[in-house]
Amino acid sequence: MTAPPAPSARPLAGRRAVVTGSGGALGRRICRALADQGAAVAGLDISADAAAATTADLTARGATARHDAVDLLDFAAVVAAADRTAAEWGGIDILVNTAGGGLVRPFAELTLDEWQTQLDRNLTSVFTSTRAVLPHMLPGGWGRIVSLSSIAAVRGGRLVRNATAYAAAKAGVIGLTKALAIELAETGITVNAIAPGAQATPGRDRDTPQRREELLAQIPTRTLGQPDDLAASVVFLCQESAAYITGVTLAQDGGHSI
Repeated sequence: MTAPPAPSARPLAGRRAVVTGSGGALGRRICRALADQGAAVAGLDISADAAAATTADLTARGATARHDAVDLLDFAAVVAAADRTAAEWGGIDILVNTAGGGLVRPFAELTLDEWQTQLDRNLTSVFTSTRAVLPHMLPGGWGRIVSLSSIAAVRGGRLVRNATAYAAAKAGVIGLTKALAIELAETGITVNAIAPGAQATPGRDRDTPQRREELLAQIPTRTLGQPDDLAASVVFLCQESAAYITGVTLAQDGGHSI
């Protein structure tokens, strides 16, 4: 009897990934984690310099990487970028949506333009990238789509008050994830989301001691999330062993959502 082949030491070897927001603090960590586990990584970011820096970082680590500077609200440009990646690498297996950004503004002062901008940055961007990449996944009968939502979508912005527009947009990401997971359930493509709580990113360095204590008091572990741990969760959801997980939103928040 022939023994089964030994599993690869790098579970994403041979996989081709697209990561939006690749130049951001979380996006770059996720790109590294995917690449370290064997994936070729194509970054999409509105900043050409940030996207190029991530690609340089990945290639220096011995990974296969490329990037496109693209505005995710320019659907034609996003489609063209996905087409270039698929043409160069023969397809796309993984999409990770990390692009987005919040706004703190009392709802009574929120303008229609600010509301629309939050929907565009955090929800429409997920639509454009997913819609552009999906045609390159379907023929292969295998795929992983992971989108970053936020614990604000689950808990109503208790960690950050006056972020209603952001919370609403990120809740839309969860709805999109569930609906698309059902639509694609028989295709071999899984669709999941992660709802991070407060993360130890450079932006948190601006917290005053009082603000930091107020924040930690709402988190049962009394710690901030580590971006590398978040990236590891993304890698897990992209593996073959996660094939039976779809439509799920993983709260990675130190127990805040309990």
